[in-house]
Amino acid sequence: MSLHSLTAKLLAIAAIPSVLMSCKEKVREDDAKPDFSFAVIAPAHFHASLVQKDMISDADTCVRVFAPDSAGITTYLDFINTYNTRENNPTRWHILTITGNDFLDRFAADTTTNIAVIAGNNRDKTRYIAAAVSAGKNVLADKPLAINGPDYILLDKTMAMATEKGLQVRELMTERYDTVNIAVRHILSDTTRFGTLIPGTPSDPAIYMKSTHHFYKNVSGTALIRPEWYYDVAQQGEGIADVTTHLIDLIMWQAFPDTAITREDVEVTAASHYPTVITPRQFSLSTGADGVFPKYLKPAIRNGNLEVYANGTIEFRLKGINVRIDVKWDFEAPEGSGDTFTAYYHGTKGTLEVVQDASTGFVKNIFLISGEPACRIPIDIPAEERLGHEEHFSRLTSDFLHQLQGEKEVPSWENSNMLTKYFITAKAVEMSKQGK
Repeated sequence: MSLHSLTAKLLAIAAIPSVLMSCKEKVREDDAKPDFSFAVIAPAHFHASLVQKDMISDADTCVRVFAPDSAGITTYLDFINTYNTRENNPTRWHILTITGNDFLDRFAADTTTNIAVIAGNNRDKTRYIAAAVSAGKNVLADKPLAINGPDYILLDKTMAMATEKGLQVRELMTERYDTVNIAVRHILSDTTRFGTLIPGTPSDPAIYMKSTHHFYKNVSGTALIRPEWYYDVAQQGEGIADVTTHLIDLIMWQAFPDTAITREDVEVTAASHYPTVITPRQFSLSTGADGVFPKYLKPAIRNGNLEVYANGTIEFRLKGINVRIDVKWDFEAPEGSGDTFTAYYHGTKGTLEVVQDASTGFVKNIFLISGEPACRIPIDIPAEERLGHEEHFSRLTSDFLHQLQGEKEVPSWENSNMLTKYFITAKAVEMSKQGK
């Protein structure tokens, strides 16, 4: 990071209004101790702030943020300040920041919080989760929870520790709250219309998903600024270890509802990867940096450009069903377009198709293909029934807290399926590097 960029970030922190007053300065409305108190660890991804987009019942309005330095939490604080000062239904969060090289030790020693929110640099995420569980705290973490084999091993051990301590580790699998994905889950269980999944083959799988994303995009009219480490697969993770976590989770959740899936149910048969080439100008445009690649990216620079292994394919069999997932990252979408998604599920009585591309106005639509001759029938989901992406975070957080309170049952398959998912992605990364 250039001196200019660092100075700008520090000035931005200093300019944050006093609405983000210290927890020590706030006055509680009552003396009742809340059920939950949040600690946010190194919030370098905006998903950390989305957990707090709305006030949370039974949660302390004081949130403690533990991070290695102040510059890395600017975006998080900006979002919280926006929520606190918005005209409609403003939040009332009070933030206490604890920064320094010993931030993780100070987090572990803190006895005032019982839930750790983790969304940031993926290289450190598994270690932070382990530290939280070791300290006796529940965890709500953004994906991916592991980006390679060693991370998976640590995650496996951490989940065993969490079970022993009676703690919950939940990841932000927000796609389960998407109305389209819920509809797909119901249709796949409809033996009258869909039948049952066929086994398929590696070349013609029973389930296929492809998602295309973009490094540079506008969100609500503002360019999304990504941290420089986002382009380092050693820190962010390869594409097949990152966004595929949502897709594998959906496949398990939709095609095998309420079923515990173990490593013995899975065989990873093939995996491959290839890079997206990023020019210095594109890197600067996306990160706000001065156009010079950081030294830690030097091994990935070819002919003056950066090669980011963000694209790839995973092929595996899940309980005898052949599955293929393709993930692709371009730098920027053509004007007037956006991220795209395609999925199909082959059943004995028809094929279910999900499409998000120019033909659907880049909105996910569902089609059921069945009959002789084949008829493509749209499944209508009214716009008013479709929740926004940010609403998914609120619903998930609410469900998680209700589970901790015992008001909702924790799915018996949750931990097993999560670990199996990261077994798949870790194996795929290993195989792709070996050219298998």
